[in-house]
Amino acid sequence: MNPKWHIAFLNISITQYAGVTFREYYSSPAKTLEAQLKAAETVERRFGVGRFIKPFIDTPTGAMASLLGMKVVFPEGVDELPLVDPRFPVITDVADADKVCIGDPKKDGIMPMRIRAWQYYKDHGYPRDLGGGDTSIVTTACEISANSLLPGLVENPEGACKLLDVVMEANRILDDLGTSFRGKPATGGYIGDDYAGLLSPDMFRRFVIPRYEKIYAGKTSRFMHSELLRREHLRITRDMLHISDFHGAGAEKLTLSEMHEVMGNNFWAQVTPHELIYLTPADLAERIKVMANSGAHTVQLYPGRGTPDRQMGAAIAALQKECLGGPR
Repeated sequence: MNPKWHIAFLNISITQYAGVTFREYYSSPAKTLEAQLKAAETVERRFGVGRFIKPFIDTPTGAMASLLGMKVVFPEGVDELPLVDPRFPVITDVADADKVCIGDPKKDGIMPMRIRAWQYYKDHGYPRDLGGGDTSIVTTACEISANSLLPGLVENPEGACKLLDVVMEANRILDDLGTSFRGKPATGGYIGDDYAGLLSPDMFRRFVIPRYEKIYAGKTSRFMHSELLRREHLRITRDMLHISDFHGAGAEKLTLSEMHEVMGNNFWAQVTPHELIYLTPADLAERIKVMANSGAHTVQLYPGRGTPDRQMGAAIAALQKECLGGPR
């Protein structure tokens, strides 16, 4: 197999290469687009890989949590990403699941920012999908409930299931909104839900799989990203949901050989931001060689803030040498 290679330039690297703060980057759609275009020019000039930065709608994460009442804030006094504020959960006990209300996505939370960005990008020649529905069912339920979902699944499964179903309904509303902007339903299904791996395999099968099936229903492809899954979770997902692709980025509980055992060649391997900063060029080359021979169909770099040019250049050279399928 000749794997392909890819570079995931997202907010943490785009802001670095554009020379802006996160607050500046997210201050308006104009600033976001300007930074993306500038970052593409920078990485093309330095490394010849500007094609991997295509303008996309980008707003702070947490669209679903904010629709359910959580605030998204910028940390004070530091240049860090905005985050869902854990100091003010919507509820602290799943027994209060009935008190969780779903807002209006055109007025509440993060989605109005995305709608403004959608219009701005379209007006400036970059029509894009609205996005925002991240299908983080378990993760969002934990965020809005001060993590009471996890003990609640044992102590009060009825209340916990009510909470999960409220999150599912919020996800459906966001999905329907995206369909209305797109003009047709998405053909591919995506689930990104890191906290789901905190459940035991049996609880994962009982509480999570049936809800994921509703998200994937009718989709011709089924893509999943989840960083805390273990081998048994992944096997359950493959067998019961028939996922077509697993993004193994940051999956510290899974080895490359386990991903290959379960998924065959249908998985991604990723060099993380931490590895790109702290591994030597020689170590990066060896790491990429191992990934390229792991059975993964794609090896991906995920540069972050502070990635030295020397390491970045060495990693790109290793990708070009080891991944004979070419850029993805």
